[in-house]
Amino acid sequence: MGLLDSLLPEFLRKPPPIVTAVDLADFMDSRAAFLAQKSIVEFCRVRAGVYWQKLFSEADFHAALSHSRWRAYPACYAIMAEMVEGALREPAGNRQRGLPAAIEEVARASFAKYAVPDGSPETFWEDALALTRERLDASQAGPPRPVREIPKPLARTVFEMVPMHPDFLSNDYDYIFNFLRMNLLRANEDFLAQADRAALVDQLLGPARH
Repeated sequence: MGLLDSLLPEFLRKPPPIVTAVDLADFMDSRAAFLAQKSIVEFCRVRAGVYWQKLFSEADFHAALSHSRWRAYPACYAIMAEMVEGALREPAGNRQRGLPAAIEEVARASFAKYAVPDGSPETFWEDALALTRERLDASQAGPPRPVREIPKPLARTVFEMVPMHPDFLSNDYDYIFNFLRMNLLRANEDFLAQADRAALVDQLLGPARH
């Protein structure tokens, strides 16, 4: 079966279950990276129009694009963290107050895999962790926000990372916000389908006391 699985097209493979903190870190990291990559790159491609191939072939722009993707990643990860926290509240029950700290540790594990991106301050990953903590803390003020609303206000941060002159971006925030919202809704559906939320909460917070 291993050989057969390796030959199957990617879209036919069953997504891996999310049961452990390691699984959760992998899921959040990959989806945050996708949000950062696609929101920046696809927006630039659309905005450049018929000139996108020329623009993307320029070494300076390519470097700026890579830098922008890394700068957008922490905001995208914080968005994912709020989504996951909201999805885990119900199975957490009276343990839900422990979720922000537990998810912060998951974020710490995700960020530890990477070196500081070129051209970024040495505190890049500490700042990314602080942003995740800030978003999780803010989420505790009430019930989980609808997933479609979670990209606010960090979609603005992602928008500001686009490597184009502001004169070309005056009316384009909605494109970034709607892209993030659409793909976060998809990520939420995938998380609910893949995650054993009760088992995941038990590993993150310890078994419930009866």
